[in-house]
Amino acid sequence: MRAHLIEKGVVVNTIEVESLDFMPGLVEATEGGIGWDYVDGKLIDNRPQPPLPEPTPAPTKEQLLAELQALTAKINALG
Repeated sequence: MRAHLIEKGVVVNTIEVESLDFMPGLVEATEGGIGWDYVDGKLIDNRPQPPLPEPTPAPTKEQLLAELQALTAKINALG
């Protein structure tokens, strides 16, 4: 079975064991991984998350009209 080694409330390693009695500080690794917190018998992902990308601003009315004119010209060129 897979087990997490917990030190000071943090998962520091994940290993294969036959029993959780193999050594102190082991909990069954049903979820989570290195860096996760172990609080009150629960694994919690408190690792820093990457920043979200900046949202793309919506096009202006003028930009959309320019795109429409360009597409209309392409369509008309098809004959």
